[in-house]
Amino acid sequence: MRGARAVLVVALVASCTHHARDDDRDDEVEERAEREAGDNFWRARIAIVGQGRVATTDTTFDCASDGTTARGACGPVLVRFDELHPPLMRATGARGWRFDHWESQTRSATGALTRRAGPMPDGRLYLNGFGYRDTGAVETVFALFEPVSDFAGDLDDDQDGRSRK
Repeated sequence: MRGARAVLVVALVASCTHHARDDDRDDEVEERAEREAGDNFWRARIAIVGQGRVATTDTTFDCASDGTTARGACGPVLVRFDELHPPLMRATGARGWRFDHWESQTRSATGALTRRAGPMPDGRLYLNGFGYRDTGAVETVFALFEPVSDFAGDLDDDQDGRSRK
């Protein structure tokens, strides 16, 4: 009986090791496919309502508005990126302003206008992409900021090391 248990334990361990190696191979195949798939494309522009700034860490976008005039790198620009390094936008309200929400609309190459499908991001970070080819479509990403009465806005939150959204 002991011999049968020992054989069973060895068989189970071997089976688990075999499945773990298969999982590792599956992960490697998936990562290789993502690398070989090529660049992703996203043609975007930023529109700001209120006072604030939207920027990416790589400075592809760095757009600010005083409530009437936008300045900086607001697009439209065609962004090429690999899936592991997407252009992540961050919204920050000016002093006395807080980021409220994102909105998005895409104008296709034919001129048709559509809203972004699915749920919108609910925090201060925004990301999108149009896939593995440039479709000619342009997404306008709207960052909407609202004034706050206590003059504590996103800048104060960032300086305190906290973020409310």
